[in-house]
Amino acid sequence: MNSERTAQLQVALASYDLKELRVQKRYLQEQGTAIDCTCFCSGEKLLAQLRQGVRYDAVVLCSELTDLPAEQFVRQFYQLKERPMLLVQSHGRSSGTALQKLREGCYCVEGTELKRLLWQLYRMPGRQNRQLEQRCSQLYAAWGIPQGDVNAGYLSCAVGIACSTSQKLAIRKEILQAVSEQFDTSVAAVESGIRRMVDQLEEKPPLAWLAFKADTRLGSGKPTTGKLIYAVRDVVLRQKVPSTRL
Repeated sequence: MNSERTAQLQVALASYDLKELRVQKRYLQEQGTAIDCTCFCSGEKLLAQLRQGVRYDAVVLCSELTDLPAEQFVRQFYQLKERPMLLVQSHGRSSGTALQKLREGCYCVEGTELKRLLWQLYRMPGRQNRQLEQRCSQLYAAWGIPQGDVNAGYLSCAVGIACSTSQKLAIRKEILQAVSEQFDTSVAAVESGIRRMVDQLEEKPPLAWLAFKADTRLGSGKPTTGKLIYAVRDVVLRQKVPSTRL
């Protein structure tokens, strides 16, 4: 496995429907940042690869498989000693929920919208998400925001969603809506929380906050929610935290 492959988010897509797999693979690899997809119609073939140590960050069970019912695949999947995260696409709320209850670590993606699947891939626990959260936490710590702050959590989740695609997303209808679903709250509560965080930083601005605004060209006033999300995204994607020197 070469270094380029290991640097990407490795996703195994599983479905009996080859056309569906091709559509999903094309969308995820074109819209996502650093996602590499491998398609499987056979559940046994995918399980065999996993037993042999082929590494995937996530397995997406899109529908039934050519050789295994979905529930049987899930049961065999959780017998593996080493296994990636499992995301189950729910074509109907009841089927997805039933599969999700089989084992812990099985995430249900409601509906078939590809954009929602892309967001879930970046929000799930995993290597890339941990790296992103660590970089966000380092940035917030420099600003004096305590670890575990719920408003900072909203912002980190929003940044993760913004990182999931090269396309510009609508702030309220797409990014904040997805964050509100993740935290089981309203879009207004998410936006208000991020605004309170900004107000707190602007009241007595730490040097690191001023340096961040200068580095990302946010200007001297209070940044809008959208501009802040994309500014933080740009910083964490550069894999560094700006210097505190202006």
